Amino acid sequence: MQHRHLFSENGPISKALNGYESRPEQLKMAEAIAHALRNKEHLIVEAGTGVGKSLAYLVPLIEWLLHSDNSEGPSKRAVVSTYTKTLQRQLVEKDLPFLRDNIFEGLRFALCLGGENYLCLRRLELVKTHGLFDTDETAEVDYLFGCARKTSTGIRTDIDISNSLWQKVCRESDLCYGRECKKYDACFYQKAKAVERRSHILVTNHHLFFANVASGWNVLPVFDCAVFDEAHELEDVAADYLGLEVSNFKLRHLLDSIISPQGRGLLLRLKWLSQEKLSETSGIASIVRMRGETFFNGLLEMLQDSSRLRIREGGFLKDELSDALIDLRDSLKRLADYSGDEDEKKEIEALSLRCGAIALSLRSILEQGLDGHVYWAEREGKRLRLVATPIEIASVLKNGVFDAIPSILTSATLSTKGDFDYIKERLGLSDVRTLLLRSSFDYKEQALIYVPGDINDPKTEGYEDSVIGHIRNILEITMGRTLVLFTSYSLLERAYDRIKMPGLKILKQGDSESYRLIQEFRGNRHSVLLGTYTFWQGIDIPGDDLQCVIITKLPFSVPDEPVTEARMETLERSGKNPFYHYQIPQAIILLKQGFGRLIRTKTDRGVVAILDSRLRTKGYGVQFLKSLPECKMTSSLNDVERFFEDSRKDMIHPC
Repeated sequence: MQHRHLFSENGPISKALNGYESRPEQLKMAEAIAHALRNKEHLIVEAGTGVGKSLAYLVPLIEWLLHSDNSEGPSKRAVVSTYTKTLQRQLVEKDLPFLRDNIFEGLRFALCLGGENYLCLRRLELVKTHGLFDTDETAEVDYLFGCARKTSTGIRTDIDISNSLWQKVCRESDLCYGRECKKYDACFYQKAKAVERRSHILVTNHHLFFANVASGWNVLPVFDCAVFDEAHELEDVAADYLGLEVSNFKLRHLLDSIISPQGRGLLLRLKWLSQEKLSETSGIASIVRMRGETFFNGLLEMLQDSSRLRIREGGFLKDELSDALIDLRDSLKRLADYSGDEDEKKEIEALSLRCGAIALSLRSILEQGLDGHVYWAEREGKRLRLVATPIEIASVLKNGVFDAIPSILTSATLSTKGDFDYIKERLGLSDVRTLLLRSSFDYKEQALIYVPGDINDPKTEGYEDSVIGHIRNILEITMGRTLVLFTSYSLLERAYDRIKMPGLKILKQGDSESYRLIQEFRGNRHSVLLGTYTFWQGIDIPGDDLQCVIITKLPFSVPDEPVTEARMETLERSGKNPFYHYQIPQAIILLKQGFGRLIRTKTDRGVVAILDSRLRTKGYGVQFLKSLPECKMTSSLNDVERFFEDSRKDMIHPC
């Protein structure tokens, strides 16, 4: 089927989709992707807001999957990977059903989730049989059994229970018995995997994609190509998944699974276990718990002055924990040999292997024995963790992913200064075609950029007062329908306390789940939403519900953040200027994401206020402005007021 016909004004898409408009950019993208798939090439496409990129890559992808030449064998399978759950839902609930029902009869697709998202019927039965729940969880357990009888998916999002109870009943890969499980035929996870194996398109996220890579490609069914949407997030997600981590929460969960302080756990379910062997193994578990508390208390002391700390030398904490974990591993392994029940044996062996894995990760981090990694610690509430992150993942991606399968990478923000040099270098994609497609929106008419001329430099003493004052001035004009984006949660909190104004509902990240905050924001025209990096991307609020985006500061990465610092040091050693080679391009991409929250349709109008004087005073400011859509710019608040007045008149008297 010809793409020009499919995407034309009178084509099949237009006839089936109300309000569809043919866009030249969408057709160009579809044709470029079709060419790349036919020739098994890599392709990077930046598609500005309004291009309609999901249909632009899905249509040629489905044609390639369903109509391959006979010489290439039977129909193929592809992965479409996203960063946000919002886009995943759009693909599986809207775009793919539309294409299946109207154009590509017989298309099969599946939403792929990690195994921990599924209810395990075997573990659920154990919870009830052995009383593995706390007293205050009794009502939830009864509710959970009701859900198990009613749900067709067994997915976490369909079951409203506490995280602590879910951890006791969800599927865990090393505790899964597979075909040998008595609940195999009824297993929600296995049913989902069967659907995946029958599907042409697997819709997943970047995290699960790299979990699949890290597992040796054993999580997802075999596939022939990958489309990465929201591809600007690939580097950080890949680095997270290809590193090591040890946390106090992970250790506590493991120990509670073996024997908890509340008198529950695997050991107490082993009816054949003698008192002597129970005392021996539970005693070792108690030693691990005690040494774990001592170890993580020491880590907490290191983090007293910072929530995140880079660790440059090995042996920074005394390690008596890993030896105790090895002792516990060996003790459990001996118990597995005594067990005459295969189910019990597998569960004991799985917990034994976990003990060994945590011990190995801990030693690797403490000894800093991994080349090309940065080591760091983090405190987030009561959660403490030690991490080893690969500094450069370009060669890993090139050799481990891109050399294996043809890949399409797309996003609204992949280029900087009009080229793709930055993203190509970061991801190790040298042999790749590129395509830059501007948005079809008329930004000169739809948007105004406001950069005040009297705002303090971020490095000066009066910067915070200046920013908060300008936010208040803008809100006095908009009186709501405004998203304020911060680079620091501490400044967000202080601004929240100081910008409360009569008639305005101020919402802030952290007060509720993100989607609930957005619903509340959309339901109140006099509301203001304050957010940090989570809200710079993936939020789609079209129409009049959002008319102003305030960006408080250019989103430069913090130079002493451990991973950023290590990447900058690596660039410096190679003779490159890390500020211009890494920080500026990275900040440009994130600024483009924040800007992109405003104009979502051809009828949207609004103002983006960037409260950072460096756009005007620093030489690199021009690079940021050139990367944004071409808009009218002003430094006058009066122009902002007139823009909104004109917008309101247009709404009352449309042309």
